[in-house]
Amino acid sequence: MKFKISKIIDRERIKKVFLFFKNLPWIIGENVFFFFIVMIFIAIAFGVFFFVKNIVLIERRIPMISSQLPALDEKTLERILGKWQLRQDKFDGVNSKTYPDLFLPKSE
Repeated sequence: MKFKISKIIDRERIKKVFLFFKNLPWIIGENVFFFFIVMIFIAIAFGVFFFVKNIVLIERRIPMISSQLPALDEKTLERILGKWQLRQDKFDGVNSKTYPDLFLPKSE
């Protein structure tokens, strides 16, 4: 069974759509005020949509609170304290290092 492309794709319809998009800047330019009002309403609609999606719906969600407290075993606690101590030693070591003054002339 053979389909003719000319039946599926109507050339006149394509020309009308192409002509519409070609003349779209002129149509917008002739109706700037209404275009501006429509764009403001579209921006407000997007703003409301994202506000509802990201703020209101998240606040309505009930957080699941566990009745158990998190438990750390001794091995994990020692590892965390060791990392904190290593970071504190690096932080304290910065003050003791002396840096050369780049603006003084070199002594030969």
